Amino acid sequence: MVRDYTMSTVCSGHRAVLACLVIGTFAISLSNVIIGHLAYNLSSLYQPEEFNRGLSTFERITNLDGEIIYDGEYISHILDGELPFPVNNNLQRLKFRPGSLPLSSAQSLQKCYVNLTHYEYQVSNKTVMLASVSDTHKLIYRNIPKSSSSTARHAMKDFFDGNDRRVKHDELELAVHQLDYALISFVRDPLNRFYSSFDESFFRLGPWMGSGPIVADKPRVKKWYFENKYKVEKYPYLYEGLPTIGHFRKVYCPPDVLARNKN
Repeated sequence: MVRDYTMSTVCSGHRAVLACLVIGTFAISLSNVIIGHLAYNLSSLYQPEEFNRGLSTFERITNLDGEIIYDGEYISHILDGELPFPVNNNLQRLKFRPGSLPLSSAQSLQKCYVNLTHYEYQVSNKTVMLASVSDTHKLIYRNIPKSSSSTARHAMKDFFDGNDRRVKHDELELAVHQLDYALISFVRDPLNRFYSSFDESFFRLGPWMGSGPIVADKPRVKKWYFENKYKVEKYPYLYEGLPTIGHFRKVYCPPDVLARNKN
């Protein structure tokens, strides 16, 4: 009888422990549900419901600095007014992954903000323009930057004995209308020309222009960099992760080109 009573007591003790574990697990699960529900309701007090729904459907990642990088599709919905800008966001800007905006070049450009007064100094008011002139062939090439201008100027020099000159508009009219010179030029799609110009500016104002092998034997280029890098909008994050020309090439150069020029 003593043995049976002891076994019964042990079994009762095991059942009590198991019951406590089950009850404890249920209590923890219930508390998590309650806390999550309260957190959701509190967050809804600060952000509209559609904003919360939008955030849950788009990808977000966090970089090494702890900043949130949003998916371009989410940013495009904000730009189109389909989702509100996060008013309680402590950052002054929302970052997104380059190339992830599902917008065309024209649509993206329409969303850009530019302080025109800041770039006023870049609008040339000079009375002269660059042209390549061949007196031998009575041919003038009127230079338009980012429209095959470098190729055309080299062709004028190599094949037509031309030389670059700074000329006034009146001088061009005189040469064409009275001296029988032919005037040629090349034009380009405005948006393609704009993005090409941006690419060149991005490259020329990169940190690799201040030091490194690319300017080791180009003191004038290096001098130009330090004289002009402070004249543009200060967006240092444009060059995050691109401290040298090697990093730039890995991101922007096609793999086959890198493979051919790795040495």
